[in-house]
Amino acid sequence: MNNPAYGMKLNDYLFRPVDNTPLVLWRIVFGLVMFFESWGAIAVGWVKQVYIEPPIFTFNFIGFEFLQPLPGYGMYIWFGLLGIFSLGVVLGYRYRLSIALLTIGWLGVYLMHKTSYNNHHYLMTLLCLVMCVQPAHKALSLDAKSGRTTPLSVCYNIYLQLFVGLFLIVFTYAAVAKIYPDWLKGIPLTQWLITKRESSIGFLYHSDLQALIMSWGGILFDLLVIPALLWKPTRNSAFWISVYFHLMNSITFQIGTFPYMMIGACVLFYPANKLRKWFKIKNHHSVYLPLPSQRYASVLKYSVILFFVVQILLPLRHYALPGNVFWTEEGHRLSWRMMLRSKGGSATFLIIKPDGIRIKRDAHRDMTSKQYRTMSTHPDMVWQYVQFLKKQYPESEIYASVLVSLNFRKSRPLIVPNYNMAKAEWHMFQREEWITDGPSWDDE
Repeated sequence: MNNPAYGMKLNDYLFRPVDNTPLVLWRIVFGLVMFFESWGAIAVGWVKQVYIEPPIFTFNFIGFEFLQPLPGYGMYIWFGLLGIFSLGVVLGYRYRLSIALLTIGWLGVYLMHKTSYNNHHYLMTLLCLVMCVQPAHKALSLDAKSGRTTPLSVCYNIYLQLFVGLFLIVFTYAAVAKIYPDWLKGIPLTQWLITKRESSIGFLYHSDLQALIMSWGGILFDLLVIPALLWKPTRNSAFWISVYFHLMNSITFQIGTFPYMMIGACVLFYPANKLRKWFKIKNHHSVYLPLPSQRYASVLKYSVILFFVVQILLPLRHYALPGNVFWTEEGHRLSWRMMLRSKGGSATFLIIKPDGIRIKRDAHRDMTSKQYRTMSTHPDMVWQYVQFLKKQYPESEIYASVLVSLNFRKSRPLIVPNYNMAKAEWHMFQREEWITDGPSWDDE
């Protein structure tokens, strides 16, 4: 039975005016992160490796094959423009246009390739989408200063809670995904840290016990950090633990701007009056914010609910598919399954033409070494490469011999032996019959 009083209380909570200082500071932080992510990708050679060097194609998300890299050095221009749009977000200059163009551009970057798939990039994509509806330019912006928007020192509470809810989902799923036998035994981290023992902080990793501590510590951090930031008695401790955790991850694994983005995101959890004091921000703008119209409130509220429903269900989809998601990769992406396992593989392809001629195809000739390493452990990318071969050899049979090692176990076939991959299909929400079951966690 519907309770009108409950609905009124929820609306009062979501649409009550709150100080917008956390939102405005977050706009600046996020814009800076996207600026360094975009221009840094050019500086470190990532754009060249992923978009320019591939001799034939990038591995797009299936269904987005029309999104191809710009020819020549066009992707440098693309990322350069992303950096400029990011600065527009930082400065609050024509904010709505800047964030819209940044979102479109970054979404294209994300869907255009899977070779260096990164959940951090997926989170940035979602944050761009969320920022499109935020009134984050109402203060500390060129738009407010020039009069392009009405300067305000308040916003509706729903805008801030949108970020809190998203980060809670991200970190909760990241914690749950780590709860599997190999991670609990510290197996992936043990092997990863061995390779880090010669680094500047390698002395921290000479004990195998350290991998076990970090494995369990990662679960506890992901599970508790957002609730701890929300609760006043633990907020400061959670912040400093966050700083240590993310900086250590950055130094050890060189995972780009994500650690710094998450440190900066802590401004969303601190009271506005403290942020104003720390950053010496004076309140010069109006605090009058009328109640939204019933139609506007309903559209915004139910859009946010729909957004969260999708974010909650997407990471669960692999439970509806038989097999080990660590092996099949079906349901791995868009699921906050971050740095969970190690996989290595090799792939060879045999083409049998209609006249009986047999051709062994070396995949290295068609892709970069990075593309090959990723393709040889991901069934969907094997399937995409076969689609490329089918165009070159129509009416031919194509067989893929793909051997994969999961978490340093003995290699075993990823593709069902003697399966004609030229007839294989790909379904978004269905287990493919040509993918093997893979090892169990008890296998050596």
